[in-house]
Amino acid sequence: MIDVIVVGSGASAINAAYPLVEAGLRVLMIDAGITDEKYAGKIPAQSFREIRSTDDGQHEYFLGHDFEGIPFGPVRVGAQLTPPRQYLTRRANDLLPVLNGNFEALRSFARGGFASGWGASSPPFTNSDMRGWPIKRTQLQAHYERVALRIGLCGENDPRLREFLGDDLPLLSAPRVDSNAQFILRRYRANRGAFNRRGFHMGAARLACATEKFRGRGPLTYHDMEFWADADKAIYRPVYTLQELKAHPNFEYRSNLLVESFKDSASQVTIIARNLVSQTTEHFTAAKLILTAGTICTTAIVLRSLGNASLPILSNPYIYYPCVVWPMFGRKVRDRRHSLTQLSIYYRPHDPTEPLVQAQVYSYRSLMLYKLLKESPFPHRESIRLLQLMQNYFIIVGLHHEDRPTTSKTITMDGDGIDVSYRLSQDEKSLQMRNEKRLMRNFASLGCLPIRRINPGPGASIHYGGSLPMSIEDKPYTTTPTGQLRGTHRVLVADGSILPHLPSKGLTLTLMANADRIGKNLADEMKAS
Repeated sequence: MIDVIVVGSGASAINAAYPLVEAGLRVLMIDAGITDEKYAGKIPAQSFREIRSTDDGQHEYFLGHDFEGIPFGPVRVGAQLTPPRQYLTRRANDLLPVLNGNFEALRSFARGGFASGWGASSPPFTNSDMRGWPIKRTQLQAHYERVALRIGLCGENDPRLREFLGDDLPLLSAPRVDSNAQFILRRYRANRGAFNRRGFHMGAARLACATEKFRGRGPLTYHDMEFWADADKAIYRPVYTLQELKAHPNFEYRSNLLVESFKDSASQVTIIARNLVSQTTEHFTAAKLILTAGTICTTAIVLRSLGNASLPILSNPYIYYPCVVWPMFGRKVRDRRHSLTQLSIYYRPHDPTEPLVQAQVYSYRSLMLYKLLKESPFPHRESIRLLQLMQNYFIIVGLHHEDRPTTSKTITMDGDGIDVSYRLSQDEKSLQMRNEKRLMRNFASLGCLPIRRINPGPGASIHYGGSLPMSIEDKPYTTTPTGQLRGTHRVLVADGSILPHLPSKGLTLTLMANADRIGKNLADEMKAS
């Protein structure tokens, strides 16, 4: 018999499987496993500037073979997915429809999940972020360290940001920031005390990025192509670890399988999967099952298996502000850059009952200016010229707000699809607007002029969680602190579903660390028995 079946191949799945395979247990990973068959290998291993100047075929992947890279209508969820990354959501509407248009729940059935196209931002959680959880940062620290050494984490252990990042982690050297970020950082440091007194703190971003040679990857080439291709393999993708796991004789990976439900007993657990090639049903049996298919898909599997119910759903509200760094006008800018977060900002309101707000600074170039054109308040002809003149001085300030469960945020099954209802209260909206205004006033002091506020709508962060929360209370559709799904004997959950609330930070590093914790605990338990 297989010891453990792991469902999914994304960041959580890979890191839950890793300690199990290390322990010598027989692990089967089952996944839909969709891959990019259209653009892989077509993008030159050159910088964005070189490609724009020399490649006659660039329109195929910058605009898309079917022009799928040109966004029409308002900014929506997934707008950052370039044509070479859009395979991440391919077949989602066929395999798991979402029936309510109020919340655009992105689902990925791709090999490696959304981390095959993520922005690599990796801030750890602190005890303050995890207030009310049944586990503490101290229980995650060793797993943050294990994951950092597995994926390659870069940045700085800045003592001035310890309040927001917690204990030190093993880090590769911080990436070089671009000219706009250098200017902003110099202005901030010149008056750090005043900014800190207003609750505004800034520093180097933590990224899952190999700035140096690391486990056969990197170093980062600063080609500004991270949202299009992975020529240098600097940004961590779960498929890199999947390849490592495939080298172990006690690990097997099966793709083209959609797990639909499970049957659990005291002696074993069986999953029921649909073969996406033959459209036949297949069954797999193991001693234990770990669900790590992503919050939306994992929740669907549980509801099909245990019966329908109205469960909570969480998603960090995400807002962004295109800004112009006006004091940079006319200055020469550095061409070699990366496309990812340049700086991280932590805004702590003076009222201790109000949550932390995290912001990230991106430079806007390789995501293509035509995406900003339709957001310009000026006529298109004038906007084109204006954007051409100002492109080197644009930044995007992206803000995440925390999210907590309410009765107005729910997920249920409706036939073969998922029905998500998500509505923020007026108090939540007012708090978010108040903190945004305070935070953006600090950016104005740094010479960053906001052009407008853009709200892509509920689900835009693609940070989902909370449907099967960890709890010390024995309630249906919750999990124990070790990931055991209550109401089952042999089923564990180890993805965002089990986070009781979502702090304002990127989730992926914590998802990986928590999955490693759950996998390691299970490995120790099974080896002992």
